[in-house]
Amino acid sequence: MKSKIIKLFHARLYPERCPFCLRTIKPGEYLCRDCEKQIPSTYSMNYAVGGYPCCSPFFYQGIFKNAIKNIKFKSNRSIIKKLVLPLAECIEKAYDLDEIEIITYVPMHKNEQKERGFNQSELLAKGVSKLLGIPCRTLLEKHKENKRQHECPTRAQRRNNVKNVYRICDNENIKGKTILIIDDILTTGITLGECAYTLERFTHSRILCATFCARNNLNE
Repeated sequence: MKSKIIKLFHARLYPERCPFCLRTIKPGEYLCRDCEKQIPSTYSMNYAVGGYPCCSPFFYQGIFKNAIKNIKFKSNRSIIKKLVLPLAECIEKAYDLDEIEIITYVPMHKNEQKERGFNQSELLAKGVSKLLGIPCRTLLEKHKENKRQHECPTRAQRRNNVKNVYRICDNENIKGKTILIIDDILTTGITLGECAYTLERFTHSRILCATFCARNNLNE
């Protein structure tokens, strides 16, 4: 009886919410009916700078853009566990899972992560790792603090902004492996491309990428 009361009390304090619009939904539901109608039937396939393939279940617009903003700017990390499912399904459709040996993610600088309290890309990667049964490891670290990419108006400035800010922090038994890097958004593909290049350069691994969202026009 006590556990039922606690569960009821918890459900009233922390109701289930749609990860896209944050409306209250029934326990056990994934998203609200209005948002369900906007879920696309196909995923998008793009390339990070350097020619690294990147799959994404959604474009960075509408309810999917709102979901990312709720995480990054409102620190609503609780919805990440729901965003993992469509990302994992997209990866399963886009790649041969038997070939992927390690999952990793785009790291944040320690000061930036301390300010936000978490790295959304890391949480997405760990969630996908559990669903797909592929080990997740921290292979990269961001050892230099730089401007945020949206503060750099041109592609040339964005390229220079991320150059040499990442380095390998774990290279044990990863040479020649197939590694999947996960991030939240693919905008210009510059940040993800720099991380992929760093891994490829020092480990001679095959690099694949996946993000929750991708912009329609990656050249902007």
